[in-house]
Amino acid sequence: MTELIHEEITLFGICLVLGASLAFVYDVVRILRMLIPHKDIVVDIEDLVFWVFTAWKVFSTLVVYNHGTLRAYAFLGMFLGVVIYAMTLSKLIIFIVGKIVPYWKKCFSILFYPLGIIKGTTRKMLKNVVTEVKIAIKGR
Repeated sequence: MTELIHEEITLFGICLVLGASLAFVYDVVRILRMLIPHKDIVVDIEDLVFWVFTAWKVFSTLVVYNHGTLRAYAFLGMFLGVVIYAMTLSKLIIFIVGKIVPYWKKCFSILFYPLGIIKGTTRKMLKNVVTEVKIAIKGR
């Protein structure tokens, strides 16, 4: 009996950590969205990949630690893990990253500035070549 209770408490603790870690993974996705502008379709694909990953982790955790049996306290543990993380560390991490992101963007823009110049120059050269080819074709 004591062993059974110990296993259930262990599963609850693992589910708490799983919920918090999945919330952290989603925070990483949110941080990437702050750094790199995304189109709506890319955001949808990222969310789909996240939820498939989440379902796989929950399923595999329940199979490994509880032989695939669904227990309400396991889902409660995951939910509480997400809530506790969201109310504590998530707010702190997103606040700090929100303050740092403008500086990161500025650094990246400075690093990629030469690439923008090369891109613009190449585009102008190719546009001129295309124009000259069109003129040459019309001249025949």
